[in-house]
Amino acid sequence: MPRPKRKTEATTLKMTPEVRQLWEKCAEREHRSLTNMFEVMVRDYAARQPDLAAPPAAPSNNKT
Repeated sequence: MPRPKRKTEATTLKMTPEVRQLWEKCAEREHRSLTNMFEVMVRDYAARQPDLAAPPAAPSNNKT
């Protein structure tokens, strides 16, 4: 039986401590996890780019 596809992917990011702190502040302000905040920010950026075909956004009211 084939293995099911993963619903998520692990990614490693390198950033300056200043950017990391800003990311944490943004997530804390909205009561989100860092992962969720990153996804929200990427989807928001993609939505403002007419040439990017962003996948449909999942409901963002799931603040974890």
